Amino acid sequence: MSTPADLSSEARAVTASAVGIDLESRLARTRAVFLRNGIVLALIAEVLFFWSQSEKFMTGPNIRLIFLQVAVVGIMAVPTALLLMSGYIDFAVGSTLGLSAVVLGKQLEAGVHPVTACTATIAVAAAVGGCQGTLATRARFAPIIVTLGFFTAVRGLTFVVNDGNLASGWTGRFQEIGQGIVPGVGIPNPVLITGAVFVIGGLFHTKTVWGRHMVALGVNAEAARRAGINPWRLPLLLYVASSVGAGVGAIVLVSRLNSAPPTLGEGIEIEVLSAILLGGVAFGGGKGNLLGVAAGVLFIGVLNDGLLLLGAKPFWVRVSAGLALVAAAALDATSRYFERRASGGEE
Repeated sequence: MSTPADLSSEARAVTASAVGIDLESRLARTRAVFLRNGIVLALIAEVLFFWSQSEKFMTGPNIRLIFLQVAVVGIMAVPTALLLMSGYIDFAVGSTLGLSAVVLGKQLEAGVHPVTACTATIAVAAAVGGCQGTLATRARFAPIIVTLGFFTAVRGLTFVVNDGNLASGWTGRFQEIGQGIVPGVGIPNPVLITGAVFVIGGLFHTKTVWGRHMVALGVNAEAARRAGINPWRLPLLLYVASSVGAGVGAIVLVSRLNSAPPTLGEGIEIEVLSAILLGGVAFGGGKGNLLGVAAGVLFIGVLNDGLLLLGAKPFWVRVSAGLALVAAAALDATSRYFERRASGGEE
């Protein structure tokens, strides 16, 4: 028969166990919230830091400049993030932007109507995406190898098409795409285009059956196939969308710069991928949201702008982009580690 002392010790053990479980669950919830919203907290901390270091940072013109600078990255990040959620990746978006820009510049220089030139540019970008998507989905080549191959080949093709001639100096309505401002609001057109792309991408992700299929493919492609989801059709279309995003980015950038050099877009794929991973999209697919991607895009833009305001040399911006990508990979690995622990998998 248990004595009062025994009962007391048992009660204390049960209480301690309950408290331990409660603390552990609270820690798990806190950790999940941090991993899910860490980029927002980091963005806030980054803004406060640069605000305290530079009087110019929180001025209207500089804020407008930040949004303008990240507009093209945001346009490209949305479809590329959706592609990554489905379990595939596109490293060639920067090269596709460069090729699209040169194709557009050549047409405008030849006197082709801007609408026709932009349509042909989008078609060229879509063709690049279609080729990549076919090899990665239908032929089942490794997506990383395919897109790295296109990263090099398309960039080389850009210089072939350019043929040493710099197309630049257009006037007329085409400039309004990248340099115009929405009347009465003061929002630059590139920022408005970026916002529209995020809205369309968000609706696709959260409000359509294709968005659910996309996530299912990213979580487990074989299980999705057995559930009746076509395993290649949607990723193929998302490859096309990713490249079209690069084509739209090229149109905006060429219009804004009034020039189409073959080097346009070099290194931008690092910023795009960093923003996507920092925004919480899992490298292996199946997880992520576009609000996080938007925060990731702004984080990269604020970092670049803040460094330049503090007098850092331009090459430090490239260094920061690389470090941001490493930080994004670390965040992704940490998130997957705690998910394995929560599911009882190996540490």
